[in-house]
Amino acid sequence: MTGTASSSGMQRDRGMQRGENAPLNHNPNGAVQRHQGKRRNVMAVLTQYLAERQYSLLIPLYILVLMWLISVIIVLLMGIKAGLPLPTSIQEGNAVGNVGSVMSTPYFLVVGGALCVNRQFNAALSFGSTRRDFWIGTTLGFFVTAAASGIFVDIALLCEKITNHWWLGVHAFDVAILGSGNYILAFLVMFTLTFTSLMIGATFGTVFRSFGTKALAVSIIATGVVLLAAFAVSIWQSTPILRLFAEWGVWTLIAFLGVASLIMTIAGYCVNQHATI
Repeated sequence: MTGTASSSGMQRDRGMQRGENAPLNHNPNGAVQRHQGKRRNVMAVLTQYLAERQYSLLIPLYILVLMWLISVIIVLLMGIKAGLPLPTSIQEGNAVGNVGSVMSTPYFLVVGGALCVNRQFNAALSFGSTRRDFWIGTTLGFFVTAAASGIFVDIALLCEKITNHWWLGVHAFDVAILGSGNYILAFLVMFTLTFTSLMIGATFGTVFRSFGTKALAVSIIATGVVLLAAFAVSIWQSTPILRLFAEWGVWTLIAFLGVASLIMTIAGYCVNQHATI
């Protein structure tokens, strides 16, 4: 009897080594189903975000159209004395000095990002999404918004060139800050600017949801202090910084925005793990 039991135990051990008696809770299909479920949750968050086109796609378009309209009005006022279309020298000055395409969008997009995460968080978790799925889906949605903004700027830039700067000498998109007519640079600047602005708003909105008003105020003040310190350093080291801008041009702005967006994405993800309904 003892020999038989020992033999059966040895055979069972060999079978387990060969994988014949795998643990009952080891289910490869279950892992696949969990992965598919997470994927569905992420896509559900993305679909929910894109369903509100007013916020996800149209706000950047409205802002850039308004910026273009203001640029046209300014040129018309300048043309009262200088004549239309504007003289080449004035157009070149406007092409260098007009930064409206970059300065007009962040404020609205930061607010939009904050509203987005606070408006959709409860709904996302209610249909089974995890905090991780929610943040990934929202990030993908911001990518779509940023890409749409970049594409619109390129279309507007094309129209501006075809019409010889809207027949009046208006430089709204063919400007130095967008790469002086380079479609790739214009797209990248607007893409990184839009994504960074949305992610800043989403991160601060998540701080508010996770830790409350006091934490939000502290985080905003801390960010302001960091920005002031960075500004002070830029003044102190203005010569090498200006040399860097002169050498790399718009790529410097793109790199800065890319690093900022990465930092905010990671910070927002970490804070979002503490968010409550």
